[in-house]
Amino acid sequence: MAFEILDALKKDQHILVEAGVGIGKSYAYLVPLLLYNHYTGKPAVIATSTIALQEQLLNDAAALQELLETQCKVILAKGQTNYLCRRRADEYLARPDAEMADALRELIDKGCQDRADFPSDLPSGVWDRLCILRYGHSCWNCHHSCAYRRMREDIRFTDGIVICNQDFLTAHLQKLFKGQDGLINRTVEVVVIDEAHNLEGKVRSATTERISQNGLLQMINAAQNDVMPTEKPYIQKDLDAAQRAVRAFFQCLRRQMQRQIADSAQDMKYAERFFFHADSEALPLLSGMAEALDSLSENIQVYSSFDLRRGGRYPGADDFYAKAKEFSDMVSDLGSSLLWIEKRGNSAELVYCPENTRDIISNLYFRGDVCTILTSATLTNAAQGSFPERYAYFISNTGFPLDESGFLSEPKPSPFPYDEHAMVYYCDDLPHPREDHGAFIQRGVERLIEILEISGGKALVLFTAKTDLEEVCALLLQRNLPYKILIQQPGASQDQVLSEFRNNVDSVLLGTGAYWEGIDIRGKSLSNLVIFRLPFPVPDPIIEHKVSLAKDGLMDVRVPEMIIKLKQGIGRLIRSFSDKGIVSIIDPRLRDQPKERYHDAVWESIPIHNRTTSLAELRGFYHSLMDEAN
Repeated sequence: MAFEILDALKKDQHILVEAGVGIGKSYAYLVPLLLYNHYTGKPAVIATSTIALQEQLLNDAAALQELLETQCKVILAKGQTNYLCRRRADEYLARPDAEMADALRELIDKGCQDRADFPSDLPSGVWDRLCILRYGHSCWNCHHSCAYRRMREDIRFTDGIVICNQDFLTAHLQKLFKGQDGLINRTVEVVVIDEAHNLEGKVRSATTERISQNGLLQMINAAQNDVMPTEKPYIQKDLDAAQRAVRAFFQCLRRQMQRQIADSAQDMKYAERFFFHADSEALPLLSGMAEALDSLSENIQVYSSFDLRRGGRYPGADDFYAKAKEFSDMVSDLGSSLLWIEKRGNSAELVYCPENTRDIISNLYFRGDVCTILTSATLTNAAQGSFPERYAYFISNTGFPLDESGFLSEPKPSPFPYDEHAMVYYCDDLPHPREDHGAFIQRGVERLIEILEISGGKALVLFTAKTDLEEVCALLLQRNLPYKILIQQPGASQDQVLSEFRNNVDSVLLGTGAYWEGIDIRGKSLSNLVIFRLPFPVPDPIIEHKVSLAKDGLMDVRVPEMIIKLKQGIGRLIRSFSDKGIVSIIDPRLRDQPKERYHDAVWESIPIHNRTTSLAELRGFYHSLMDEAN
């Protein structure tokens, strides 16, 4: 892999390489990158999707530099919310109800500014009051010792290596694409994207806008505060019209969302995204709101006072004008955007992004002077066929070039002895998860209990839907099982739950969402991995848009999405050469007879080929593994 990356650098090619768990892919790109920097003196960027990997890379780079005898400055550039804002901290600590005030003052006085410098049990609500929320011109009047400000200055001029997240790199490339100054040294010609399976989502997120009723009303209020009281009668009519239009439109959104929750399968109960229907009610309200906001913003620009603007902390009138213009432009060209609704508590937000995310990725990452190296353990959607066929889904989502400017590397399999250390159990006798969901849950729980008995707990159970997780958890708790049942806590730090799972070796952890790829637990604590239902994507506006463009929605979109997530989930079991255990897939759709269309593609993609439909065989295999370990 390292030699292929070196070749790509010499030929100015982009390279795409799937690198299985355990091959040392971080070293495979860090060694070429450090040598590239040493011999050329040019800066480079590594972008990941998790802070954990960014911090690991910082340590890996330090270890490698000692071995390579290089001296390259490596800067870790975390997102702004990971840094303390001294002004906000002073305001919060001045409050009589401030939590942990003395301890926080002591840490801040010692110079702590990174979130990692503060206690891990610091409530997220407290940190939200301390961190940087909006970095801009006002920050230049803040403390000169601000760590985030120093980091931002460093990365603009560094000739070393910057480690950041994919969102930050995308924002930098967007600025350069528009002819503006970037966030990082503009002479960067080499970027590495690790965890590249997340790139499409990260770029879409970076180009996504969202508006809420409260957010718009607050923005309107801030803007009209820039108008002198004597001038306000001149904007009152437009102000009232805009406020009415905002409330009417978002009331319509809430009705659409509630109808979808009521009419859809129970998977939608905890859905985050809902479809926006531009019907005879919503479309006129949408257009009316855009016109009302545009008219009000124009009027406020005419009557706003320079003195009031200058005295405000943020430019309310200008911010509102820019938002209104951007929204009006989007509404006037609805066909080029994807719109959907997102639930926030009891409220609904309108969310929109450009329809052509693939073209945006291609323009930012594959056209121009930058050489892009992309890697992840889960980039292929098929184990057979030509390389373009195996990487087909990633290529279709990102526009990775298939001409001489792009190089597809042969996927690098994990060196772990999967078939010696692991076995997959799959069911062929359960009800269909969607067609007979109630019966599937009941019988699936019975099967799960049998599987947990084999290992005596020590299991991570992954779900695709929060509703399934809650139903299964309730049924398990009724059984008085001889091991503790732990559950992923929404909105809370997962460190405490994961620590308890590690330390209570026989416990069972139920999780969804980030647990499919964000957990690294080695040893006996996780020697039984259970997939409770194949991770087909739930109904989603983005997925449905992709399906509408595909020749075969099932095989070209839904199955590749499922396979990549399934590989991520199964990857939680074997994290080292010594890890051993079993995987169970509680879902009848992988049965051998009659086969589903995707049967062979799924089984060929899974790294563990040792499989059975017999619980007795699974039990014997697991106990033999544990006997060997003892």
